[in-house]
Amino acid sequence: METINFDTKTVGEIVAHNPKAASVFRKLNIDFCCGGNKSFTEECKKKKQDPAEIWEEIELLSKTGDKSLDFNSLKLDFLIDYIYQVHHQFLYKNLPEIRYFVEKVCTKHKDKYAYLTELATVYTILEEDLLGHLPKEENVIFPYGKSLVTASEEHAQVAPPFFRTVKNPISMMNSEHEEAGELLFRLREITNNYTPPVDACNSHIVMLSKLEELDTDLTQHVHLENNILFPKLAALEMEIMTH
Repeated sequence: METINFDTKTVGEIVAHNPKAASVFRKLNIDFCCGGNKSFTEECKKKKQDPAEIWEEIELLSKTGDKSLDFNSLKLDFLIDYIYQVHHQFLYKNLPEIRYFVEKVCTKHKDKYAYLTELATVYTILEEDLLGHLPKEENVIFPYGKSLVTASEEHAQVAPPFFRTVKNPISMMNSEHEEAGELLFRLREITNNYTPPVDACNSHIVMLSKLEELDTDLTQHVHLENNILFPKLAALEMEIMTH
């Protein structure tokens, strides 16, 4: 990773620049997607961590292991396809299965484990929110984003959208991402970061494991949109409209 001054960076900018930083932030429970516009230094201090030491850990991680896909340098139309094919399809495939295990475990064990009733409620809200959210991206932002890429490549103008500027649907998506982030945070809290009770049955263990997978995937999904795709689409639209 090239040398940058971490004192002036937000956590979202750091993960956009170096995706491997995400694992360090997840370990510290620092929100780099919905809360990605917060100061890296301030977030470290809130967690009672030395920012310089955390930065060293990020830099060390960036020099080891396999290279992560550099999302920040992907063409925007490819990034849109990636988000749809990887993250949207993950949700369409996994939400029904997670729902099955949540309902099964809650029905059988809610009297034994008090947290299960709230877990089922929070999950239901999250699932409904996501299934309402995805089509808005697929039918509005993604097609318009691809039209911006085409217009830029062909040095052409783009027809004014009904939403006037991409910043308007982006603002709505960011708001919905923030709500999803709050629901995920609550799921982590009530499950002690998806830790199964010592006497949990296999279905209980599987349910928590699948919720943790959902958390990991959705966190990355929101990060790619909030910190990379959406700002670049807004900048590209501005560039096209002013030429």
